[in-house]
Amino acid sequence: MLTLYHNDMSACAQKVRFVLAVKQLEWQSEELNLRQGDQQRPEYLKINPKGLVPALEHDGNILVESNIIVDYLDEAFPEPSLMPETPLKRAKVRWWMKKLDDGLHLELAALSFGIAYRIQLLDACKGDINLVEKHLNAIPDAYMRDVQRQVMTDGMGSPRFDRAVNEFAKLIEELDAELAGHKWIGSDSMSLADIAFAPYATRLEHLHLSAMWHHKPHFKDWYERLKRTEGYQQGLAGWFNPKYLELMDRAGAEAWPNISAMLD
Repeated sequence: MLTLYHNDMSACAQKVRFVLAVKQLEWQSEELNLRQGDQQRPEYLKINPKGLVPALEHDGNILVESNIIVDYLDEAFPEPSLMPETPLKRAKVRWWMKKLDDGLHLELAALSFGIAYRIQLLDACKGDINLVEKHLNAIPDAYMRDVQRQVMTDGMGSPRFDRAVNEFAKLIEELDAELAGHKWIGSDSMSLADIAFAPYATRLEHLHLSAMWHHKPHFKDWYERLKRTEGYQQGLAGWFNPKYLELMDRAGAEAWPNISAMLD
């Protein structure tokens, strides 16, 4: 029995749902409302003390960290395989996935929070800085707490935000070069690397930042091809929350001129 603790728009949860869809696995949904703080409730903190989603329960065993979860699912349910056939290619896939765990996920948090979710939090707190601090202090994961705090006051004017923009610009350039030689990341068949990066490209698109790859044809073709897969449609698109799509699109459109200037 598989039970997934997740959230509709969480990038990390999206990649796990993508894998579950590709492998056509049945699973029980335990959806958490992150804006209401479900992830900080004592019963969930017993499952994941970091207060992050997703978490997967399989026959009573709990797994956390999305890249570990998708790797586990690929080994536990090997058909269809989502890793290349040779050790070297598998190592290359894991190398790309490691980039996310080495910091790119926090860069995505800085972008998302700096452009859109910061506005949402300020509105919810009616500008009361004490309520904002209460929200930040309640975040169990120190790294996520620090990222939000760093972009809370200055938003896109924060050095932390500027770094996030440039890190993603660098990533897209690197992936465009990688995809010039392969149909998919690291190989000629879709793998866990493609699935792992799918939510990040999606979040950039939702934040009105897809112009970042207008002149990156290999990345652009890869992303459009990825979106046409059944796994993407079930694991990501089928869970898109219209309320958050509208927020990110509106805030992202307003932010793009400043971001474009950063890139220039």
